[in-house]
Amino acid sequence: MKKLTIAIDFDGTVCTYAQWPKIGQPQEYAKDVINKLYDEGHTIIINSLREGVYQHQAERWLEQHGINYHHFNENSPANIKKYYECRKIGADVYIDDRNINGLPKWIDIYAMIQNMCKPVIIGIVGESGSGKTMLAEHMEEKYGIKMIESRTTRPPRHEDEKGHTFVSDEEFDTYEQDDMLAFTKFGDYRYCCLKKDIEQINTYVIDEHGLKYLKQTFGSDYNIISLRIWRAEEARTKHADEERVKRDEGKFTMRRDEFDYSISNRYEMKEGVFSRANEILTEIFIRNPFYKL
Repeated sequence: MKKLTIAIDFDGTVCTYAQWPKIGQPQEYAKDVINKLYDEGHTIIINSLREGVYQHQAERWLEQHGINYHHFNENSPANIKKYYECRKIGADVYIDDRNINGLPKWIDIYAMIQNMCKPVIIGIVGESGSGKTMLAEHMEEKYGIKMIESRTTRPPRHEDEKGHTFVSDEEFDTYEQDDMLAFTKFGDYRYCCLKKDIEQINTYVIDEHGLKYLKQTFGSDYNIISLRIWRAEEARTKHADEERVKRDEGKFTMRRDEFDYSISNRYEMKEGVFSRANEILTEIFIRNPFYKL
């Protein structure tokens, strides 16, 4: 799980307001949440207007109440090394009662941060020849979003085939079910993805059965976004052999509104598909500003 640098305001956020320079009472669940984030390996910075004697007063208060943190009004050494030292506190997340919507409950803050830290998997679903792998390759080339390669026992269709890691039946048999993120079988061939293959943001070419399994089994561990690519059968047969197209019959039954996003691959040029994909990714990142490439 991704580790964050979290900057937390003191007065009004960790504790309630009191007449300056007095310190109020701990906010409900603030201690529990901050200490849990600390124990999970996130870097906690107390970011306050307090300086000098007032800062020391706050530091003593935090110690007395058993609230753990790494730095007080100081950037983390890791951020200084990565960027440079400056007056502004650098962080991935800022928690402050003066946010536009005020201070959420600390229990809700914890849930938000947990969701932010979960890896993102964009599951791309479509029949053979619809353009799934082409779409995943575009996202990797343009945005650096890793395309998870399915491990499969089938032989490569051509020498430079992308999107799969080809393994023997013997090697596939060594994979533990608990290590598999998804599993499916087409004909005599098995496909799976392993948890160790996952990065922070990924695409994964998958079928409907695999997508449902992924959401039901790992929906609490990963942010799973579904993307359906559609293409007329006549056009698909130009890019996939007749046997593969026929094999797909009856296996794609989910409605369009069951997917988060969809693309109709009706374009003569692949740039039309890429343009729609760019729009979708822009929307995903606007809705979820904490997803970082």
